[in-house]
Amino acid sequence: MRIGCLQFAPQVGDVNNNLNRADAVLSKADPDGLDLLVLPELAFSGYNFKSLQHIAPYLEHSGSGITSLWARTTALKYNCNLVVGYPEKVDVTDDWPASPEYYNAALVVNEDGETIANYRKSFLYYTDETWALEGDEGFYRGRIPGLGRTSIGICE
Repeated sequence: MRIGCLQFAPQVGDVNNNLNRADAVLSKADPDGLDLLVLPELAFSGYNFKSLQHIAPYLEHSGSGITSLWARTTALKYNCNLVVGYPEKVDVTDDWPASPEYYNAALVVNEDGETIANYRKSFLYYTDETWALEGDEGFYRGRIPGLGRTSIGICE
């Protein structure tokens, strides 16, 4: 199994630059034959927001923001599974009058560019507690085609 960890220090709030940096690192690497590509927590928004107001411009609707678009495109380009962290905004209008929900999440996309899992961080770090809810499922456990049984968590 070939796993690539695209580790870089995303700049807080500089989404376009962070996207470009990720693409630049991948273009210099040898991603052919990857089974799984893993990116950091809040990979493109950056990490360590002080409040909901501070992170609000970077929140993405589940599976439809810039991170999921990049993930689907990149998974298809390199024919690999991909895990990437993003700040998730969940529309709860069906549960009116509930407020929107926000999570520190990780999206899992398969080699066909399809979302196969969306993990929400459990055991929040104190800076996450200022804006995010804790996921209620615990660590992700499931099968990822081509990888087998997997577990996913985000650092506390």
